[in-house]
Amino acid sequence: MKAEDYYHYSYFKTPESWAEKCLLVSDGMGYTADPEFRIDRKTFYNYLAFYVYKGTFYLEQYGKKQALHAGTTGIVSLMDPHLYYSDTTDIAHLLWCHFRGAGTGNIIEQLKQNKALPWVFYMPKIEQEFLKTFALTASGKSELELSGHIYGLLMQILQARPKTPWNLSNIPPHLQQTVRFMEEQASSSLTLEEISAHAGMDKYHFSHIFKKWYGISPMQYYNGKKMEQACFLLLETDLSVDKIAEQLGYLDTGYFRKAFKNNFGITPTSYRKGHR
Repeated sequence: MKAEDYYHYSYFKTPESWAEKCLLVSDGMGYTADPEFRIDRKTFYNYLAFYVYKGTFYLEQYGKKQALHAGTTGIVSLMDPHLYYSDTTDIAHLLWCHFRGAGTGNIIEQLKQNKALPWVFYMPKIEQEFLKTFALTASGKSELELSGHIYGLLMQILQARPKTPWNLSNIPPHLQQTVRFMEEQASSSLTLEEISAHAGMDKYHFSHIFKKWYGISPMQYYNGKKMEQACFLLLETDLSVDKIAEQLGYLDTGYFRKAFKNNFGITPTSYRKGHR
């Protein structure tokens, strides 16, 4: 199934009353690709699941602005003020689905209370699940079948995100100290052995414990911090891409460029041009 088969697809339908009471329902979904696409609302009786298939998509909520690129997926509470829109040149190709009902309000409220909204992260290839949702509506499948599929889609999104524990006070102090060490050394080139040594563990035990608490491996966390620093340097300094790579401890600038594109879907140079 190809995304292009559903280019500009849209579906809008008021759920049946029985489904609204008993199921997880959707009253709209589609494939949007429009340089003038912009949604700015105080509230809307829905939640939003989305996937950025191509381009640059901006999301502003709770005082935060995020520039999201290809491969990014997420969940947004539309009950609260929200603003999202496409880049006018690097047009966002957005696969999206409204949803509500079947206890989702409780899940969203829990995420909100723990400051985990918007629930956004990098998850390539999940577009197939959105396309299957489109296919179900296009073929006129029942509310029950549609509900089951949307529930599965949401569970994939909610379970796949690297999870920072909501109650940070529960994290062992030596892990918190090691995380601070990794963040402080984002401009270095630490190895797993060096990081685990700082925690006072062998690398295998440390990796197991770290993933248990943070949901991702130590090196995924560390490299993510390096990418955050790369974005900052690209936007806030005039350093060349090669110099930024060197400053972040990358001996091979080609590897840095590849790592950046794998994370954000665009090259460092394109990121700088598109966001300054």
